[in-house]
Amino acid sequence: MHKERVLITGASGFIGTRLIQYLLSKDYAVVGLSRQANLVSRHPDMQWIAQLDELKSDQIDYVVNLAGESIGKGRWTAARKQQLIRSRVETTENLYRYLERRRITPKCIISGSAVGYYGIDAAEQWQNACTEDSPPQHIFQSELCQQWEKAALQFPNQNTKIIRLGIVLSAKGGILPQMLQPIRMNLAGRIGHGRQPVVWVHIRDVLRAIEFLMDKQPEARIFNLTAPERISQAIFSELAACQLHKHPVLCLPAWVMKIMLGEQSQLVLNGQYVKPQALSEAGFIFNFPTLKEALADLLS
Repeated sequence: MHKERVLITGASGFIGTRLIQYLLSKDYAVVGLSRQANLVSRHPDMQWIAQLDELKSDQIDYVVNLAGESIGKGRWTAARKQQLIRSRVETTENLYRYLERRRITPKCIISGSAVGYYGIDAAEQWQNACTEDSPPQHIFQSELCQQWEKAALQFPNQNTKIIRLGIVLSAKGGILPQMLQPIRMNLAGRIGHGRQPVVWVHIRDVLRAIEFLMDKQPEARIFNLTAPERISQAIFSELAACQLHKHPVLCLPAWVMKIMLGEQSQLVLNGQYVKPQALSEAGFIFNFPTLKEALADLLS
């Protein structure tokens, strides 16, 4: 009996590298697509490729599409925005066209997106939580996610599931070390007034949820991949400071972030609460439903 084979795009990225190790530990065979495919893996069930034409077999049981440049690196100039769009949309369309051309129909394709799809709360009240049915907005981070999802969903012959990710927390890699740096230095905890949402998810729950969607294949097509707990930025900094035994007394004013980052400051100063309604209804149970549990695990 052959092992089920998973093709991962963006395989050398933050989530991709961890997903490879997770799936290999679960006895899947893995093909990693990456521009850094010169990475050497000695695992017998792992293959690295730099382009799809290097695939040695048409046996692809699942695809996880994670390709896309980091939205947090580099100021959002007009050129940078186009680069972020191309890195997602073109890679996704090329992937699907390749599968259609080779007549490969995986059991399931899981394609990335983000909670930026829901945009911001212009009134800054944050009283509601977005579900998968909540509308997008006419701002860049939302339009980026809309185009990314549209690129995947335009191929109806494929069984595609979209995951809208929150901030993925991991002890190493990702954005958590940067978020904790001013707290570790006892400088600043709160950013602005601190009431803005922090929509997060533990890396292990991300990996488990991807496998869950591959295995269960629920009927819904869109899934918010976020922890169920509502957490503000001020509460995040308080819990992190407590876990790190720090006592930062300063706050970082919102105007400083706006000067430093411009439009990109929306990523830390605004947003929307998002709940994983479709995942919960499908029966997925989070191992880390609260931030206190997640930080205790990651920072212990």
